[in-house]
Amino acid sequence: MASGRFDWLSKLLLMMTVLGWALYALLLVIFHYGRPQQNFGYLKHYDVTVRSAWLSLPHFWFHAGILGALGIAVTAFTLVHLKGSRHLQILKTYLVLLGVAAIATLLLATLSPR
Repeated sequence: MASGRFDWLSKLLLMMTVLGWALYALLLVIFHYGRPQQNFGYLKHYDVTVRSAWLSLPHFWFHAGILGALGIAVTAFTLVHLKGSRHLQILKTYLVLLGVAAIATLLLATLSPR
């Protein structure tokens, strides 16, 4: 069993991991509603106007949030590596996955056509 001295640290690291993933899920919703709309063939055929640029406010919050989720992942990973007990080492896997997902999503949003 973990010592009482690091019990608060275990809870903090677990909450940071959960918070990072919850933030990432929220950012996926913002990405979905804030990105440019796709102009499919039937929309062109019926001359339906579609938004071709990002909405400015979701675009800002998406980028700020992804960088925040990446910061949470890196900070929590470092704390787990330096101070975490043996049973918390599994959190490293979840934090690495969060970091990779955040970077991939940021690249997708940055490199997507305008």
